Amino acid sequence: MRRASLLALSGIFLGLPLRAAAAEPPPLPADATTPPPAGAEAPADAPPALPSGDPGAVAPPAGAEGAVSGEADGAVSGDLSGSTPPVVDAFETPTPGPAVEVPGPAAAPPSTDKQPGMVQGRREPAVNSLRGGLGLYHTTLADVGGRHTVRVRLHTDFFRKSGFIYDSSEHGADEQGRVRGTVNIGYSPFKWGELFLAVHSQASRNARAQPGRQDPVNQFALGDLDFGIKGAHRFVKGGAIGLGGQLGLGLLSGTSRLLTDKVNFNIDFLFTVDVRYLTKKQVPVRFSTNIGWILDNSGKLIDFEKFTDATSREVSRFALGVAPSRVRMRYGFDFPVRLGKEGKFGLDPIVELAWDVATAEMTAFRQEGATPSPLPRSSLWGTVGLRANVIAGLHLDAAVDIGMVSPNFEYGPPVAPWQVILGLGWSIDPNPVVKEVPAPVSNELPPAPVVVEGRVVGQVLDSTGAPVPGAKVRFPGAASNAILTDDQGNFTSYRFPEGQVAIQVELANKATKDATADIKAGEDTQITITMDVANTPPVGMLDGAFTDEAGAPILVTLSVSGQGVDEPFTSTEGGLIRLELPAGDYFAIARAPGFEDKSLRFTVAAGEQMTTVKESLRRAVPVETPLVSGKGKTLRLKKAIKYTSANGVDDKSAPLIEQLAAFLGAHPEYEEIEIGVHTDDRGAPKQRSSERADAVRSALLAKGVSPDRVTANGYGDNSPVAVNLTAAGRAKNNRTVIKVTRYKGEAAKPPKASKKKADEPAAPPP
Repeated sequence: MRRASLLALSGIFLGLPLRAAAAEPPPLPADATTPPPAGAEAPADAPPALPSGDPGAVAPPAGAEGAVSGEADGAVSGDLSGSTPPVVDAFETPTPGPAVEVPGPAAAPPSTDKQPGMVQGRREPAVNSLRGGLGLYHTTLADVGGRHTVRVRLHTDFFRKSGFIYDSSEHGADEQGRVRGTVNIGYSPFKWGELFLAVHSQASRNARAQPGRQDPVNQFALGDLDFGIKGAHRFVKGGAIGLGGQLGLGLLSGTSRLLTDKVNFNIDFLFTVDVRYLTKKQVPVRFSTNIGWILDNSGKLIDFEKFTDATSREVSRFALGVAPSRVRMRYGFDFPVRLGKEGKFGLDPIVELAWDVATAEMTAFRQEGATPSPLPRSSLWGTVGLRANVIAGLHLDAAVDIGMVSPNFEYGPPVAPWQVILGLGWSIDPNPVVKEVPAPVSNELPPAPVVVEGRVVGQVLDSTGAPVPGAKVRFPGAASNAILTDDQGNFTSYRFPEGQVAIQVELANKATKDATADIKAGEDTQITITMDVANTPPVGMLDGAFTDEAGAPILVTLSVSGQGVDEPFTSTEGGLIRLELPAGDYFAIARAPGFEDKSLRFTVAAGEQMTTVKESLRRAVPVETPLVSGKGKTLRLKKAIKYTSANGVDDKSAPLIEQLAAFLGAHPEYEEIEIGVHTDDRGAPKQRSSERADAVRSALLAKGVSPDRVTANGYGDNSPVAVNLTAAGRAKNNRTVIKVTRYKGEAAKPPKASKKKADEPAAPPP
């Protein structure tokens, strides 16, 4: 509502002629039969009369079966604008009544879709309110429109008044004029959600002969930006009742720069009743109301206390759109009528009442001779307008605001006595139109599909009777693709024509077997195929040797994965390892305490040929751990581990956890440690301590520490070291203790890092 917009929209008068072509009734076919008057003899060539009590009823000509029920239905449904067509039975005596002409073959009747709020299978196009989401002028509807609909609206409003704020018997009255403009964009990304953005501008002119005035004649508001989100849901009979709410922020620019100085906030509750959904005749009446509150900080943009002249201050407040925080109430009635073929055009007369009640005071302004307001805190005005949806989503509208009550002297600037609103909007719906065409009604059931194919459902077992998973099942001459059996050796084939089909099974060890199955139409043929050998894949031998950089053997753990194998293997003290593995490709990681991990790939060949792997591991460089130290069987942390409110490890303790993990990696002699957590007696001590201990253990495992080296225990408040009655005592009781539970003794120390200068060459290894 403030210094709005980067563009100043001054009075734009728009108008488009609207023409509606008069719909003519379809011409009477040339062969249509006109019923003779009552009592007259039918001509000799006239068709025989139907067996009914209606003397004017005439049977249709030969070969026109269905003309009465089909073509007459189309004519009646078109005339009745969507009402259910009557069912005509040629063998039932109808109630006597006026004769009905039966037209001959004609074009299909027009669509009779009269669902409320729908046009050609889509939600009726609509545009946003002046400064909010989808709505009328000042009232927002509890609706978000069709999903993915985009709405663009431009509008301007203006007024002019003599003696609006200043009226002096000595110096005359002022001449006040104001022009405002807004660009509003709305988008509905969700079924029940809408986003909107509005940019405003305002230009005000107050000409008066007052001596000593402190305000300029012309004042221009800089760009203000309003944006918000609205959620609404329509229910009861497909959308008769709408409930929703919207939140908005207003970014207010100062008077001298295009930067946000202050921010407004608003929240509104939305309610809509659409009578079209509640009445059989779809009476076009809709009532909407908004009740909300806005925190308005526009009064803080400039220092209005610097004005010593009250009139200049009030004129500036009005020109810049300054207002106090207030409760906002909007009540709107509109009467949406759809016109033209399939409701392509729309007219929407609109009547609204806007009522703002200030919840904050402003600097008082009292003009000589002015009388107090009948509603001291209230701003009240009404709106009467007409909106036209002239083509597709294009909307033109015009309205007039009529001022009713202005707030008292300290509750905001006066309300304009009148102002004209002109608008242009476009609603873009990217969803395709899907028109429903009624299918012909038939009492005959569709013929059941004829099944002329069958399947093979079987299981593959090896010679031991064990199911064979992953076996390849082929059907030579019938299908080129193989089917793999599941974990239980089961398979289901493709569909084959009735007759005999050949089957071939291949195991992982390349053993094969042929079989046949008789396919029966519409049935599954059960079969079990037992192989003559066990499903043992071919194997080979791996021979490995691992040393350090100097060639000395070291004990390693080799984690092997591939060909269904995923487990670690330990070498001898001499660094030797020999494994029998299924033939194929493998990936492995060699690990040894105090050494860097070594990744390797190898292929095991089937048969007696040995696969040899020789690898050298490099010693790990010691990592600096100033926060963690160890001496003998004791580990010390220089800082306490901190926890979050959810009993996780706090980010501030991340460096401590990283150094503890690095220390354990560089000191394999600490074979196992315990994370012991103690707490005070508040809440659930046992649960809290256990969760914290588990969190520390998980953090160490994530840093690469072996799970076998870390245990976690929560002791709760069982071992206090201070009294829990004071904050200091509770702080001492909340502690984490690292205890070494298995210690191997001095490990081989890695070589110290060279202290030579960077430009000196390093000594060769021994």
